[in-house]
Amino acid sequence: GDYSVPIYFQEDLFSFLGKSDRPEYRWLIYGPYKSGSTFHKDPNATSAWNAVIFGSKKWIMYPPHVVPPGVRQSNDGADVSSPVSLMEWMLSFYELRSCEGVIPVEFVQRKGEMLFVPRGWWHMAINLEETCAITHNYVSKVNLPHVLQFLKSPNANILVSGVETEEEKIGLHDKLALALESRFPEEIDSLLGKE
Repeated sequence: GDYSVPIYFQEDLFSFLGKSDRPEYRWLIYGPYKSGSTFHKDPNATSAWNAVIFGSKKWIMYPPHVVPPGVRQSNDGADVSSPVSLMEWMLSFYELRSCEGVIPVEFVQRKGEMLFVPRGWWHMAINLEETCAITHNYVSKVNLPHVLQFLKSPNANILVSGVETEEEKIGLHDKLALALESRFPEEIDSLLGKE
């Protein structure tokens, strides 16, 4: 209740599931200098936004088709392994960051600045000082087809995150489709048709 979602990100179709069925989606992230997150893609094929309350973060981002150097992903995407720490990656792989001819997007995010993380993009962030931020994942009509496809993948019981049980993971696709049908009865065929 201490913040409101910026206008650009207010379309959030997961919100139609209600609090009890919605996967985890927002976090207050606090960390000291040199802490942060290793390379990952955001959960459930969602997009995200991130806002720094205080401090600053260095971000490195790769498009979905480029796995960052030093990062290994299992064939089904369930497991991602990378060097032990962000600092190890920075020391061992930063100079090799151009990968498959792609130079990553790099920038520093400071207090009061907001960032959009597109669905499927590999990203890491390292705190350049003591930092606190809000991050919030969401589903819009633009990334809905990808989310629905992800939620009904054959190994959804492993890949879907933010809900507790295997049954909830497997059933999330159908719950979301039903929630959308009740909200958008005229559009539901076109929304699900893109799936």
